[in-house]
Amino acid sequence: MLELIKKVVIPVAGRGTRLLPTSKEQPKEMLPIFYHSPTNQLTLKPMVQCIFEQLYEIGLREFCFVTGSHKQSIEKHFTPDYEELDLLESKGTIIAKDLKQFYEKIEKSSLVYVNQDEPLGYGHAVYLSKSFVGEDKFLLHAGDTMALSKEDNHLKDCLESNADGMLMTKYVEDPQNYGVVTGKKMEKFLKVESAVEKPKDPTSNLAIMAINTFNNGIFDALSRVKPGVGNEIQLTDGIQIMINENKDILASELPKSSLLIDIGTPEKFFDAQKKTYEFFRNEDNKIE
Repeated sequence: MLELIKKVVIPVAGRGTRLLPTSKEQPKEMLPIFYHSPTNQLTLKPMVQCIFEQLYEIGLREFCFVTGSHKQSIEKHFTPDYEELDLLESKGTIIAKDLKQFYEKIEKSSLVYVNQDEPLGYGHAVYLSKSFVGEDKFLLHAGDTMALSKEDNHLKDCLESNADGMLMTKYVEDPQNYGVVTGKKMEKFLKVESAVEKPKDPTSNLAIMAINTFNNGIFDALSRVKPGVGNEIQLTDGIQIMINENKDILASELPKSSLLIDIGTPEKFFDAQKKTYEFFRNEDNKIE
């Protein structure tokens, strides 16, 4: 029986050092990309808001943001300011409709914030969401990367899988900069047999993207992970523990028609703005 996923974990605690000095006070997840609006105008929205709205539109309502002490602006952004909204509406500002719908989505959702006191790695940030997840399966989505596709089809494989873990992957030219997987090709998915973080000698070009689903077994695995690459707790190492214990870990490749949007470096941020501008100025791609 298919287990319906209701919960989302979004780690946003990373320091964004590759985007300094811009990210010194402003979290990288708050940097803007182009996105759709209810007025069909091209609108700049923070990346993390775009992720929230995309996941809200496919029916997800329970969100956990794993933040850091320097990321208070994210929680403030997701706190409705009705005084400001009233002012914008009184002036007949077009953006007021967009802001009102954003606030309505927030009010209809459950938002939880968990603080990562020390920068111990992405895997550690995920582990901190253990109490929020409980016994449920969950969607794990990084706060600085997202994918765009017609009707959000790229999310279906993750959300409709009964596997212990479903990894969204993409073929890349520089696998040494990613967590990469190898495995046995099945009819539709890859049965993952190994997962390695930033390998010096990659045996695969299939990189793990920022969109995955897991059951709560990932927390037991992460509790046993030792600091790895960068002296940090790596999610990839937790995945490998699950594989070693014969858990069912599958991988789905991001559809070639999808756009991967990443704002982790200055070059990628510039590219993200170009890609999203072209995507949403095309009438066929607008999401109603």
